[in-house]
Amino acid sequence: MDDPHRHDGGRPGRPRRAPGWDSPRVYRVLALVFTVTAGGALALVILDLFISRPIPGDLFVLTLNSLAAAVLWRRARAGARA
Repeated sequence: MDDPHRHDGGRPGRPRRAPGWDSPRVYRVLALVFTVTAGGALALVILDLFISRPIPGDLFVLTLNSLAAAVLWRRARAGARA
């Protein structure tokens, strides 16, 4: 009961991640989700231009979703090669 929690790998004091989170499949699914949301944000930006609404907020969301999708696709590809 008084034994400290055993830590196997990683930095001491940091929680471990579940082994499935490093799977290329997880990265592919997340990349697909962020790619679809980036497409939706792009549609909103185009709609905003068409109806003369301000686009900075939608453009910001489009940028973040696109960056997240690009990083996740890169990690999925790297994980599939390894």
